[in-house]
Amino acid sequence: MVLDIDLTEGDIKNFKVPKQTNKTRRPKKEKKRRNPFVRGLLIILLLGAIAGIGYFAWKGSSIIKALGLNLNPMELLTEKEPELQKDSEGKTTNILIVGVDSRTGNDISNTDTIIVASYNYETENLNMISIPRDFHVEVDPNTKWFGRINSVYLSAEGNNKGTGFQSLENSVEEVTGLEIQYHVLVDFKAFVEIIDKAGGINVNVENSFTDYMYPEGLKYKTVKFIAGPQVMDGETALIYSRSRHSNMNNEGSDYARAKRQQKVIIALKDKIAQNETFKDPQSVMGIISSLVNNVKVSEFTITDIRAGINLLQEHTNEGGGEYSFVLDPYSGGGSLVEVKSMPSGAFAIGPKAGLGKYDDIHKYVDVIGKNPQLYSEKPTLYVHDVGLGSAEVAKIVKELQNSFPYINIITSSTLFRDKEGNYVYSNIDGFSETITQVAKYLKTENIERPDFITSTNNQQGVVILLGKPIQLDSGNEI
Repeated sequence: MVLDIDLTEGDIKNFKVPKQTNKTRRPKKEKKRRNPFVRGLLIILLLGAIAGIGYFAWKGSSIIKALGLNLNPMELLTEKEPELQKDSEGKTTNILIVGVDSRTGNDISNTDTIIVASYNYETENLNMISIPRDFHVEVDPNTKWFGRINSVYLSAEGNNKGTGFQSLENSVEEVTGLEIQYHVLVDFKAFVEIIDKAGGINVNVENSFTDYMYPEGLKYKTVKFIAGPQVMDGETALIYSRSRHSNMNNEGSDYARAKRQQKVIIALKDKIAQNETFKDPQSVMGIISSLVNNVKVSEFTITDIRAGINLLQEHTNEGGGEYSFVLDPYSGGGSLVEVKSMPSGAFAIGPKAGLGKYDDIHKYVDVIGKNPQLYSEKPTLYVHDVGLGSAEVAKIVKELQNSFPYINIITSSTLFRDKEGNYVYSNIDGFSETITQVAKYLKTENIERPDFITSTNNQQGVVILLGKPIQLDSGNEI
């Protein structure tokens, strides 16, 4: 905003001070002549102040333009409740989050992290879907060339600078079936600084692991994490997010790394929502200034900012759900994605239906969007006959598959032939939502392992026991 004050010399000379109504004359004060040196110094200071204001206005404008902020002062005057852009059905807002390992002297790089954060306004849940960087997509439609999705941005930028993000957005939309409203690209420097400015983040490390080959420049170093809650600064959070060479607790894969990256992003979201630093304009301006060369975003407006802050506060304060998904070979009960062998002999991750065929993935993304509580638990259901009979058990299994698609359901051995009622339980923790929903579907309140089952059979999922219908006493029949 620019204040335009236009006073001419004539305006100043002709300006008259209204006469005082109080007729009492006050003694005239003797005019003090200001030292010419002092007068000159004041003028220089005034000009310096004006120049400084001009510089910061220009600097702020440059930063705003570089970040992609579209300022419209009239938006500040509207009383309309601000809203984020939504998909064509008005149900979700989807943000593409991209992390890059920028190198000195190189403005573009392969994308190290690709995550879609999808907020569902009907369920008030936030789903995060990671696409592994080795997932193969059509990099060049003209040549029908398929390659790793992490090369799409770099390839497009190399061919036509400024087209990288649009090409990557197109690929992500094709894979997931989600419409992208916003995007943000963050390099490692900005990632570290944002977390440090927030005062660190609280992360519950799920599994202990040691990585003896964490890259540091042209060398490697050993990094180690112990399971349990801890506070991480920016550099520690970056290492936790990037590590992928551990042989411990299945933490050495890109899939495990993707889950850790989502955990860090959620922790950062929670910290920003609670941190007063991000409500102080001076602090925010300092953060923006330091990140202007390390962050790229889609164009957004003041309305978007206000709506985003409101949604962030509301989601955090009201305890909205947050759920993580990775398009890996285990997703959708193992029915969606597989590791493929390419003609070159290299291995690729892609849809089981074939490269470029995403219909099944689209259906899966739609299902998890409606019921993320269950699908985030990634359960396997083990169904046993304890008295119902094999034909009826097969019928119920088919009904379960239709009602809970993309869940791995295994028909296991017959344990008994004379038990009554249905049971749904787990031998381990972590499947509370699955037990609740399946028990409700089967109309049973039996969610504990019954006494007649004395062995766990090492089944690390949800156990379903199907018995004969409970016989009611004649006096209680309806």
